[in-house]
Amino acid sequence: MITLKARAKINLGLSILGRRSDGFHDIQSVFQEISLCDILSISIKPGNSVISLSCSDSEIPSDSSNLAWKAAEAFLSSTGEALDVSIELEKNIPSRAGLGGGSSDAAAVLKGLSQLTGISDIDLNEIARTLGSDVPFFITGGAAFIEGRGELISEIPAVPFHAVLIHPKVRISTPWAYSAWDRDMSTSLTINTMIRHYSPSSAVWHEGKPFPHNLRNDFLPLLEKHYPEIAELAKFMTETKCENWGLSGSGPTFYALFRSKSGVRSFSRILHRDFTLCRSAETAGASSNG
Repeated sequence: MITLKARAKINLGLSILGRRSDGFHDIQSVFQEISLCDILSISIKPGNSVISLSCSDSEIPSDSSNLAWKAAEAFLSSTGEALDVSIELEKNIPSRAGLGGGSSDAAAVLKGLSQLTGISDIDLNEIARTLGSDVPFFITGGAAFIEGRGELISEIPAVPFHAVLIHPKVRISTPWAYSAWDRDMSTSLTINTMIRHYSPSSAVWHEGKPFPHNLRNDFLPLLEKHYPEIAELAKFMTETKCENWGLSGSGPTFYALFRSKSGVRSFSRILHRDFTLCRSAETAGASSNG
């Protein structure tokens, strides 16, 4: 058996460049892993490719519709291994929250099965691309500049920070969000091109900002139109004069970034109790002081 952490990610900005001929969308975004994570315990035995999945969250499907299950199927199909796979999933990352929980679970299964079987000469990224646009990022994790539909990944230095995650009382399907964007927003598109950053010296805070990231998310104006809860939270974030906040993925999770734990504590004290989920998280290298 092997036990792995499947970390959540937040989007430090997200630009939608347009719909592609294959139905997907070209984007630019910075993905950053954070400490919030699911825990997966994976075991194998000789068998007939029987997969079993148990999950601590009863609202999460434990069948072949779960990305972790699909990842196990894809690995066995690609390798031709005749194995039974058992997966125990401790779910801590909320679903349909813009945090990449399902994609991270899938990547963890691929990496876990590679380690358990000793098969290291298989291209996990190729399998990951068949499972979802965000899954390839989680094969390596860390921080990356993302382009295309999510398959073009350039590793970048991570900006160390502490974060407060705020989840309003809604869930948002990513396919719905892109469909709604096509319908409501694409005709008034102003392309917000993000800048590539590769230099290690760029991974710092500068003048109170997590330089050099632009935290704007093109989904936010759309979601404010359709969800009063999100409009209310965006207004709250603005009125509190929190300098560094954004929306992750297609929502609905917001984040506020701070250089120290003291910033997290101060901000947490003014949060409304109406928000159903408020958690703290951090990146690797974030200062433990204050």
